[in-house]
Amino acid sequence: MKKSLFSLSLAAGLVLAGCGNDGGDNQVISKRYIHKYGYAVSESEWESNNYPGQVVTSLRNGVTITSTYENGILHGPCTHTHPHSQTIQYFYLYNIGELKKEVAYDVLGMPIREKVQLSPHRHCITTWFGDGTPMSVEDFTGEELIDGEYFSLNNECESKVERGIGLRSRRDPNGVLLSKDHFDKGYLTKRETFYPSGNMESVTLFTMNKKHGDRRTFTESGEALAEEEWINDELHGKSSYFANGKKQVEVYFLNGARNGIETHFIDGESIEQEILWNNDRRHGVTKFFVGDAIAKTEWYYNGKLVSKQRFEELDMVDQMITQADGNANAGESLQR
Repeated sequence: MKKSLFSLSLAAGLVLAGCGNDGGDNQVISKRYIHKYGYAVSESEWESNNYPGQVVTSLRNGVTITSTYENGILHGPCTHTHPHSQTIQYFYLYNIGELKKEVAYDVLGMPIREKVQLSPHRHCITTWFGDGTPMSVEDFTGEELIDGEYFSLNNECESKVERGIGLRSRRDPNGVLLSKDHFDKGYLTKRETFYPSGNMESVTLFTMNKKHGDRRTFTESGEALAEEEWINDELHGKSSYFANGKKQVEVYFLNGARNGIETHFIDGESIEQEILWNNDRRHGVTKFFVGDAIAKTEWYYNGKLVSKQRFEELDMVDQMITQADGNANAGESLQR
């Protein structure tokens, strides 16, 4: 799924997550310490007296961070500017060290996203289109989406989630539909993503907000690109990948790592290559085919190319170690 300007902006914000983080000392150009009454103090005076006021930090990337403190704790407004600009990109509001509100703005100073912490376990997120009209308003309890309203560029409600059940329409700042998210009991169960043309891009099943089940992706013309099996946000099971509508690769995953046979096809029919994987490393024989016959074989041990004889020697050692460990564990069980 294509990233919107909104999601990219949020990703950038994670780099500077919180006014207490200045991006590392090697990124800092200068720091100024301003007492709440407006006069400057030295760093040593600031730290030894815990003065109330602000710390203004200038970074190499052109960002200015202004942090407000009370008794050595973040308290009040804190801001990050856009690089090489005085326009605010991120606004944070703290209450005795606790983050109560955060707002992201675009380069023109228009709000993009606001998160308000209503209680320790409940928060509200509001987003806006590029022209300043509301895009969505959502209420969460923890990770559960309780209620949500989603609007078109014409400020018309186009979908809702009520008491954890319903449909969420996700759009980019220009109003282009990104996805339709289906919710049940507060959690995402299915996501359908779209190309800017409106054609389907992917369909993914979820459980408890994690990819869990089948995931299919398509070209803009509707041909298959991938068919995958997921469990708890990890590839697990058989995955098939296509080119020009024909299967090109079939590979098996175990907990996100390639395990088992990976098969490459010519025009989705005849086998071109077979690769054995173990924990995401080539391990075992790799076969190359010409027609129905094996033209060449290669042997890999733990990702390194070896001879067949060397593989068999190392594999025998592995089996002996495994057997010895098994006997030792059995002996410990009998002693108990």
